Amino acid sequence: MLRATLYEHEIRRAIGLAGEGSRVVDGIAPLGFAADCCLYFIRKSVPDAVRESIAARAGCIVITRSGSSLTDQLGDCLVLEVADPRLAIARVLQFVKNEKRQQPWLTTRQVASDAVISPMSLVEDNVQIGAGVTIEAFCTIGPDVQIGSGSIIRAGARIYPRVSIGSHSVIGANAVIGSEGFGFVRDEDGKKVRIPHLGGIVIGSNVEIGTISVVQYGTVSPTVIEDSVKIGDYVVIGHNSRVASSASITGGVVIGGSATIESEAWIGMNSTVRNGCTVGAHTLIGMDVSVQRDLPEKVVVRARPPVVTTRTDEDLSAIGFKD
Repeated sequence: MLRATLYEHEIRRAIGLAGEGSRVVDGIAPLGFAADCCLYFIRKSVPDAVRESIAARAGCIVITRSGSSLTDQLGDCLVLEVADPRLAIARVLQFVKNEKRQQPWLTTRQVASDAVISPMSLVEDNVQIGAGVTIEAFCTIGPDVQIGSGSIIRAGARIYPRVSIGSHSVIGANAVIGSEGFGFVRDEDGKKVRIPHLGGIVIGSNVEIGTISVVQYGTVSPTVIEDSVKIGDYVVIGHNSRVASSASITGGVVIGGSATIESEAWIGMNSTVRNGCTVGAHTLIGMDVSVQRDLPEKVVVRARPPVVTTRTDEDLSAIGFKD
């Protein structure tokens, strides 16, 4: 959940709806986060169980598509209808960002006395750096960053705000933890509008992230990399993704936004996982595989082997490689 106090009249103004209203919410949450006094967005139809769960919550505001017929189905929730809920998400998040409404993760600075921090690195305020942490040269840390005991941040890494890293983890050289995710929506004039990603990143303990790898922020809830995950070089982890414990992601892999990699899965070199897809636990993805649908646990997926043929002299002459 993205914690930010928002008033109904501010939300209406941000999304272009008339009226004032007196409702106040404590933040913005995904539909699966069951809490009172939250702002939710519904872009598509939802299962009955989800609708019943939302209806049981008190003091919430739900933004949904015009003509959704949800006004009388969500209990105490105030339903606001708009032409494009995704554009409404972008505008509310931009309001939160511009007005600095998001509550910080940390409010004090705590740096362990035995942490080794290069004088050629920048460590901003409101950080928590645990015992035995090493931060090499040319790094940027924080604010709103927590680094657990014994972790190592290699030279040139960028750890941007709202990132939590557990103990004994390694962030590789020139890695970027906290990249703005690739999220855009078109406004009424057809222009692309960025969707701010304010959800942060949570990285567990005993995690290794390789050189020049990138982890993108979540939108309203964190991108999550659980304990003991191993990530190679040149890897991209998309916004809102979850990589479960002990998964292995090798070099050059791209994980699309909102994808889930379950525990002990193995993703081979240069493979891709489409946004929103799930790779089951203990599943092995070979090299150069493009995962376009959900995969169950304990399966092996590989790309089709290449076909190798021998060209004749006549073939080579035809394409200009032989006289």
